[in-house]
Amino acid sequence: ARHKVGIQCTPLTTQLLHGVGVAHAAKLRGEDTVVLAMCGDGATSEGDFHEALNFAAVFHLPVVFFVQNNKYAISVPLAHQSVAPSLAHKAVGYGMAGERVDGNDVVALLAVLDRAVALARGGSGPLLVEAHTYRMQAHTNADDATRYRQDSEVAEWLAKDPISRMKTYLTGRGLLDDDGAARIAEKAEAVATQLRDGLGEDVPVDPQELFRHVFS
Repeated sequence: ARHKVGIQCTPLTTQLLHGVGVAHAAKLRGEDTVVLAMCGDGATSEGDFHEALNFAAVFHLPVVFFVQNNKYAISVPLAHQSVAPSLAHKAVGYGMAGERVDGNDVVALLAVLDRAVALARGGSGPLLVEAHTYRMQAHTNADDATRYRQDSEVAEWLAKDPISRMKTYLTGRGLLDDDGAARIAEKAEAVATQLRDGLGEDVPVDPQELFRHVFS
């Protein structure tokens, strides 16, 4: 709540409806809130995707729908999800603007999203942004990605790694040196360690918690 980020939900695509609800409430209250509603390419096949975009467009809500197109919904490739020229084209059917961007280019992403937020806050209504990227690892530790894609396909995306590209850009501009990169890596590892330790920690369970939010 402090950072105004909704918690992760397991059901696919329901978060888009939640985001649209938050935007609707903000508009009714006269707030200048802009909601960033994020989903993947597979989510665009769900009915909730249609309902969220349609409601946001009809009620002219300040929502930026951000579709992370990483080419696979677990094992289902994009070609089996949609025959539209792009996922950004789906915006046209709802009467909103759609834009494609290189999702592995941090600077391009910032430029597109900054503009989208400014437009939404200015009253232009919702927008759809499709960011092209790639899922380098398996979907989960229970997924064998070698069953549905080739190693050569994964290797092709290694050179497009967004962190490496940003590091190269900053180094080339003289804004980052080896010492600076080492400090960033050390800080990132400290955060990752804290996260791993926290997830693995056993928390005492209060049996009464089962009944705390039961009305009757």
